[in-house]
Amino acid sequence: MDPTLINPGHWTRNLLETQGLNETFIAGITISVDFVVLVLVSLLADYLAKSILLRIIKRWVLRTAATWDDHFLKEKVFQALVHLLPTLVIRAFIPVVFEHAESWISPLQTGLSYLLIYQIAILVNRTARATSHVLEDEERFKDKPIRTLLSVVQFLTWFISILAAISLASGTPLGNLLAGMAGATAIIILIFQDAINGLLANFQIAMYDLLRKGDWITFEKFGVDGDVISVDLTTVKIKNFDNTISSVPAKAFVTDSFVNWRGMKVANVRRIKRNIVMDLDSVQFCSDELLQKLSGIERISGYIQGRQAEIAQHNVAIGADKSQPVNGRHMTNLGIFRMYATAYLQEHAQISSEHSLMVRQLQPLGTGVPLEIYCFAKEISWVPYEGIVADIFDHLIAAAPAFGLRLYQAPTSRSGYMGTNPIQA
Repeated sequence: MDPTLINPGHWTRNLLETQGLNETFIAGITISVDFVVLVLVSLLADYLAKSILLRIIKRWVLRTAATWDDHFLKEKVFQALVHLLPTLVIRAFIPVVFEHAESWISPLQTGLSYLLIYQIAILVNRTARATSHVLEDEERFKDKPIRTLLSVVQFLTWFISILAAISLASGTPLGNLLAGMAGATAIIILIFQDAINGLLANFQIAMYDLLRKGDWITFEKFGVDGDVISVDLTTVKIKNFDNTISSVPAKAFVTDSFVNWRGMKVANVRRIKRNIVMDLDSVQFCSDELLQKLSGIERISGYIQGRQAEIAQHNVAIGADKSQPVNGRHMTNLGIFRMYATAYLQEHAQISSEHSLMVRQLQPLGTGVPLEIYCFAKEISWVPYEGIVADIFDHLIAAAPAFGLRLYQAPTSRSGYMGTNPIQA
């Protein structure tokens, strides 16, 4: 192109022509001046937008009662949106500035297109993050895998942005590139198998409501015992009660067995299921002297009297020979102790009366006969709960000797010369 045809009548050309400079040099300087002026005007527009428009937006956000716009401001969504303005302005006016140098238009617009793709990707990612924070504040979305969806959106955004850049560089339509990717699906699945498995696991976790942020879980396989702090694309993070952080693969919560204590929190009661082991040698029929002694215990005095009358009536009816205790019916010290423990639990202020409550015998063992306490405490916090359990078993262990019962304990080095079982309660 003839240099004299570039920007004819331009003030820069008129000024430089009076100096007798080369036409090619004059043409280059003329175009450069226009481009620099365009950039300066765009930067000025960017500065004015940030100093005026963003300030107005910030004041509006701070004055509104809504919280969603606070997240958008914090994640700099508005700032990313404003930064698009100078790029769009420069790209739109390049054909005007380089009207007489058309060979410059395409390379410059291509470079600005790459910048525009990057800025749009940043805008989408920031918008996705802000939206995730907004949804996390909503009660109905607290148990949904918001972070997982955010990770998927961010991954897809950058993936499509890279394909768009490749499409721009190669001149291949983006749709054709996406269609061509179908042939590489197997390779993509192999490379991103952890992310894909994690994504599928997250959807299953959300679908079947297996896990929520804030749930207390116990996962023995991974040595985890604590509260869920996040459910990410491939991992679930748990803060253990010793303040350590554990990361467990999301798919493990679908394929393996773990304990979620959420139901306990919802019911606001916590199960007590423990036992004490009675020495078999101490279990016996109650003598008249023992029954008279136990009748003085207020919790079971009414039970003993009523039971005695019922048993006596039964034995008379069948003509049982009571010279032998095994004839007819007779009360045992273990049976009376079970009723005592049941009455004690029913009177306990921290034991729920609306849930199952029982004291039962388990299968006798070589160590004795286990007596299991099964009930629900009204306190679910760990420390108070353990205090309630300890108080209950302290009392029952101390009360057992009054019924002529001994608790089993393995022989110790002192057992040989003590002459009796050293543990009586």
